[in-house]
Amino acid sequence: MASLKRIVRKKQLRNSKAFIFLLVFVLLLFFAAALCGRFYALEPLKLSDSAMYPKFKEDDIVWICKLPRCIDELKVGDIVWARMKNKETLVRRILAMPGDKIKFYNNGKVRVKNKTAPLQDDDVFIETRKITVPKKGDTLYINRLNDVEQDYAINILQEQNIQFYVKTTLRQGDRELPLDMLGALKLGNRQVSLKEVDLLPWQDRFLLELQVFQREIGNTPVKIRREFYNKADSSLIEKIVAQDDYYFVISEKLKHSPDSRELGYFSKTQLLGKYVYSHRHIPKIAGNYLSRVTAFLKDLLELSSAN
Repeated sequence: MASLKRIVRKKQLRNSKAFIFLLVFVLLLFFAAALCGRFYALEPLKLSDSAMYPKFKEDDIVWICKLPRCIDELKVGDIVWARMKNKETLVRRILAMPGDKIKFYNNGKVRVKNKTAPLQDDDVFIETRKITVPKKGDTLYINRLNDVEQDYAINILQEQNIQFYVKTTLRQGDRELPLDMLGALKLGNRQVSLKEVDLLPWQDRFLLELQVFQREIGNTPVKIRREFYNKADSSLIEKIVAQDDYYFVISEKLKHSPDSRELGYFSKTQLLGKYVYSHRHIPKIAGNYLSRVTAFLKDLLELSSAN
């Protein structure tokens, strides 16, 4: 008899205005939380390229956490959404964190934190180079940077809005060679212009150095050396202080996919968010949330019936 009364009471409660109001209120609360999360915490992003294949394909939808906590807790291997200097964005994987040392080998391998891994189809690093990713407060002395790090330092100068110009010299040991020698050389099928030598990427400068070395007598390597001067007062820029933490990000599909190898470091302010899940996970996640809401309402109903 008591059991029958409990069943009748449950049915009456389910049909009561109070229960309907509670159900609507909970659903509205859930909807408001989802809406806030959508605009302030999560961002659905449609990928415009296949640079992260096979993890993601072009046109895949990925969800990005935009909360400051997501950026503060980044680690190697995390996938981030970042803004380039031209304001376009990309999704890439973190290869190295602020303060990490990277060694790229000319056989397509990379070493970070004493771990060596292959980089499939990587042909960007035609010579082995070591790189140290700057962290906030680091002082970068220009004359101590290698050719790759100097290219990346240019990006930092531009980010800090420092107007500069470059003076380039061509040297073989202590002997200075005429800079005009570079104007007689080619990169591929293209004639080199002396106007572009100052800001040529390191790979092109390295190839030019090899061509000059083959023409000159001697065993001393030929080097293209650059000095950076402040446009405001023509003073020599000897050092740069990093104003932010920097990250080295890389694509999964290395060929024809821009990343830090060509673009340089990405500062923390350029990171817009961290990948949390893709569209393939949404049905599962939605189902889990629905199950939680259902369980909450069921417990609430049982509690009301007991009272």
